[in-house]
Amino acid sequence: MTQLTLPVPDAEARAHSERLVAVIGERIAAAGGWISFRDYMNAALYEPGLGYYSAGAAKFGEAGDFVTAPEISPLFSACLAGQLAEVLQACDGDSVLELGAGTGRMAADMLLEFERLQALPARYLILETSAELRARQAGPVAGVAAGSGGLAGAPAGDAAERCHSRQ
Repeated sequence: MTQLTLPVPDAEARAHSERLVAVIGERIAAAGGWISFRDYMNAALYEPGLGYYSAGAAKFGEAGDFVTAPEISPLFSACLAGQLAEVLQACDGDSVLELGAGTGRMAADMLLEFERLQALPARYLILETSAELRARQAGPVAGVAAGSGGLAGAPAGDAAERCHSRQ
């Protein structure tokens, strides 16, 4: 079996990691020796200025840690939009909610495909807890369609119940 060799983080990355570890350690100590997994992951991912999705480092694409299908080609987004257009019509739906939209590329490509299919939803919402990513998503999405927007928390509504009740 081949041994996986990972790159050694530079001094700046190690210092950044140590600051985040210290913040999480302080929270654990202040909470009496333990915190929930949810609180741990929230700090690791979203702690202002330190968390993975809020520290400003490149995350997506060749300069980042990973690449997703929408960053490579609009094909995945077009296929998904075609299927969602059928579901929205069958469920009398008028909204799409995307969770954690990264750079916003998939949202922009899906909106273009919905438009091509003449099936634009009344609303395309993105639920994103990272303020940094919400700001990044605004560029690609704003250039495509009105009626789209971002949410920092879960929306209220009964779209799931409406679709489920028709089955």
